[in-house]
Amino acid sequence: MHMIHNRPMETKVVGLVKTADEDSYIYGENKHYIIPEYQREYSWEDSQIESFIESIKRAAKGESVFMGTVQFNCEGTDEDTDTLNLHIIDGQQRMTTFLLLCSILEKLSGKDILQKHHMGLKIKNFTSNNDKLKEALAVKYEDIDHVLNENNRYMKNMKLLKEFVDELASNGQIDEIVTTIFSNIYFVELVTKGIPLPQVVDIFNTINTTGLDLNSADLFKLQFYEYLNKKYPNENWMQQICDLYEKVNEYEYKMQDILDIYKHCIGAKHELSWEKLSNSNEKFFEEILSEEGSKGKEDILKFEKFEKIVKIYIDFKKTPYVTKTIDAFAENVIQETRYGRYRTLPYVAAYFNNQNYALALKSAMTAAKYLIVCSVNFDKAINPVQTFMCKTILPALSRNEDIEDVIQKKIRKSPYCRENAVDNWNKEEFKRRIEKGLFYNGKRAYIICMLSALLEEISAKTKFQDIEAKLFAWKVFKYDMEHICAREIFERTDPDNIPAYNGIGNLVVLNRSINRGIGNSAVKEKVAKYENSNSYETEPKFVSVMRVAEQIKAANNIWGIDQVEKRCQEQEKLLCEFLGLD
Repeated sequence: MHMIHNRPMETKVVGLVKTADEDSYIYGENKHYIIPEYQREYSWEDSQIESFIESIKRAAKGESVFMGTVQFNCEGTDEDTDTLNLHIIDGQQRMTTFLLLCSILEKLSGKDILQKHHMGLKIKNFTSNNDKLKEALAVKYEDIDHVLNENNRYMKNMKLLKEFVDELASNGQIDEIVTTIFSNIYFVELVTKGIPLPQVVDIFNTINTTGLDLNSADLFKLQFYEYLNKKYPNENWMQQICDLYEKVNEYEYKMQDILDIYKHCIGAKHELSWEKLSNSNEKFFEEILSEEGSKGKEDILKFEKFEKIVKIYIDFKKTPYVTKTIDAFAENVIQETRYGRYRTLPYVAAYFNNQNYALALKSAMTAAKYLIVCSVNFDKAINPVQTFMCKTILPALSRNEDIEDVIQKKIRKSPYCRENAVDNWNKEEFKRRIEKGLFYNGKRAYIICMLSALLEEISAKTKFQDIEAKLFAWKVFKYDMEHICAREIFERTDPDNIPAYNGIGNLVVLNRSINRGIGNSAVKEKVAKYENSNSYETEPKFVSVMRVAEQIKAANNIWGIDQVEKRCQEQEKLLCEFLGLD
């Protein structure tokens, strides 16, 4: 018996199943394993199964194989059967995979491996997962390869495991192989008892430095449950929380994003400092849901408030274009600034203004303009902007106030100026940054070229879903910041104006595959590529590129400093008018 955090915990080396030492095995009589509500679903991918199989192969050759640490929390004993109820804190992916493997071995050998060793798991967190596991375990051996259900991870992994078992069976007696495997698999088992769930997780964090099988969303589930259960006892809080998680999981959305929103809603309501809101979600909610941290915040910490945020998030994701204006891209634009954490603003505004989504997006885009200017004028995120967002903008949204006047008074001034200062520094600095040398700072160049392309698409009345596909689906469609007049050319022919050629007058977004194919081509050769970019079925054309092609042709296929400066003035006017700098 060991003491960690002044709490008792049993630790020992154990085998997979009952062998010579009756007390040292994972699977066996008098043990009932439960995957509890707060655990994530079974999610091992092909690479993890392949690594698992490699370990089993070593065991099959007679080598002793250590399969890591497993941690259980004892939830009591069933009086009728004298069975321990063990909640799996860490190890559910491995234990579930062993269950699938043993099921296959049982089907092949015709022997009762599962029943003999009582190798059963009960999944409490996702009903659909329990059904999927039962479905996989029920498939006949000869049918495993032919079942087509890409949504069932258990079934997909059984196919991979069956390939391995078939290979083993072709090399010898399956009974001997099973015995060899079971005799050579070892774990370190940790069992806690009578400890609150957050402390159980904390113990694991202390012991295991390779990473916890629970992320901050999983930890929030525990923390929120503990808080609600103490505050409002005798309610089925865990089930209600898990129902929300399952709803988010059903749409394949991210609970982590929802926690970011919830954190900013709490921060907005109670005017929390940037220092507080910059904490990780794990640390933030650990503090805010504590007895001391929750004082005065009980209203926003009610279950129905969190439930409302989940609804708002799903509604926004399901209907992204609730307003037919550029405001629809507020979250996308904020995400690309140096202050991407405030992509939560549309959801925060919607939470406090009774879910008026169009108004929420308008407020978010108003704030986005300030964040764009500050992202261009400074090479990193700066504290005055963070403080302004946390102490002024978020609280204003919580009071359902129009923030346009606040932003307009602020946007022309340096973030380091006092509120009553008369200062056009932000405007002049913004112009200076984009006119010359823009290309030298990748983040700055990306923000400006992306925004320029967005405004051009909006002016051409491009369909919103097409704009999103062009500019904000980076995993699907990639684009570059393209020099219209190639660097190799202007650096050789016009060295006095190199900074201007690296400014917005000579930069445009372009499909990556087209851009890489153009290289250092002359402008005349580029025009054809620009105009034919719409022939790429899987890569959409940009309005801004089409307009550049028109400008080049109008200048008789010349693109020198005069054309660069003219386009710079046009782009500067377009951007400054949108941002409210003029």
